[in-house]
Amino acid sequence: MQRPSNTLPYDDAQSLQNFANLLTGHMAYYGYELIEMPIIEDADLFLTKAGDNVAERLFTFERNGHVLTLRPEFTAAAAHRYITGDQTGAARWQFKGAIFADYPDDKDRHSQRYSVGAELIGMAGAMAEAEIIAMAVRGIEQAGITDWQLVIGHVGLTRQLLARYGLDPRTQRHILSARNDLKRGDDDAKAALMARLDQYLWQTPQQADDDAITQTGTQSMLDVLLNTSRASATMGGRTRHDIARRLLRKRQQAAQKHQIDDALHFLQRWMAINAPVDAGIATIKQEIGDDQHGSVIFAEWLTMLDLLSAAGIDRQRIVIQPDLARTWDYYTGVVFDLRGADGVTLAGGGRYDELPRLIGAENDVPAVGFAYRMEAIIAGAGNLADDQPVHRLLYDDATGADAMRWAMALRGHGVHLILTPERDDSPFMRVDESGAIHHDGQTFTLTQIDTLAEILDGS
Repeated sequence: MQRPSNTLPYDDAQSLQNFANLLTGHMAYYGYELIEMPIIEDADLFLTKAGDNVAERLFTFERNGHVLTLRPEFTAAAAHRYITGDQTGAARWQFKGAIFADYPDDKDRHSQRYSVGAELIGMAGAMAEAEIIAMAVRGIEQAGITDWQLVIGHVGLTRQLLARYGLDPRTQRHILSARNDLKRGDDDAKAALMARLDQYLWQTPQQADDDAITQTGTQSMLDVLLNTSRASATMGGRTRHDIARRLLRKRQQAAQKHQIDDALHFLQRWMAINAPVDAGIATIKQEIGDDQHGSVIFAEWLTMLDLLSAAGIDRQRIVIQPDLARTWDYYTGVVFDLRGADGVTLAGGGRYDELPRLIGAENDVPAVGFAYRMEAIIAGAGNLADDQPVHRLLYDDATGADAMRWAMALRGHGVHLILTPERDDSPFMRVDESGAIHHDGQTFTLTQIDTLAEILDGS
């Protein structure tokens, strides 16, 4: 197993904790319960979520015949907790802690990051999405970042409109995974993708099989397929049934070239939509046309945008980018990014109703969540100072017991205080032999602790 870096991408651990505590405290006002999740999980839990392409990024090891991993994120574990526990109704959970993965976008190769976020599991509809997004926005504002932009897309609507072209699932997945090649918006990009589709989708792995299929002809192979008396016969290690099925699939894929070409033209138009709310809505309506199911999905998306307005989110800060998605195998509905003034992602998330079923639930479970990118927030907000200064209380052998009593009493009143036997240039209080405390030219007894605590709190 590759050893994770022990150095976090933060210069100030106290600042990190201050921001984390601020954000978790903010989410508590929305009813989100802070939960602890295991650091070590079954690797399959995360491979199910993101596919085999994430395997090389995990820090895995084997124990008692099980492949385990350090957690790369919290969402899959939260969904698993929901479906295997006694939870009924909606669960509002928040989390914070270290996550571990090989991050290719990190030039310093940090393997450990700190994540803060939330999941709303068991609640369907636009209200759940609006709540999560509004909470994420208000959180970065609480952290002191006021120059932000909210980018919103919709995986479900993209899938629905792409389904109109009748592509088989394998072809559709390949196109979606390679959509970045289409963002150049020219014919060369589309031609390159079509060439790769020729290579990966329309060429069978064994040329010998292809030659046999071509020479035999479609109709004869169909006759073999339908001839139950010869169903067990084999050719080159494959049954005649298998070869006939391969032929039919090959012919079907070749017949899809026209649909694929139309689908790629649609995706190029779809991916070009990157506009303010009103302009984006108008363009999307044109693409939906008379697609009834697409219209239903879009209507709920519009409801969510109205709910964001009701939550006080400025529509002028929102950009519509319908193809926005990190992985098409994971998200199922609305997705969003919160970006800072420099375009860096501060937070992101979306709806993932299929994930609970993929990891063991009998059916899809409505779920939506997000995570803050703490390194970006800290960089954008600067240092977050504690509300309370840390005071110093000087003591010696004769006054140690009284100093301890004062320290415990003041901490009980919310005062941050350290005991020190050393006098230096820093401001300090001291306890005299009578048990009284001296601060800023005044003397206080324990009966006056409320007054002293109020003074210290405001200093």
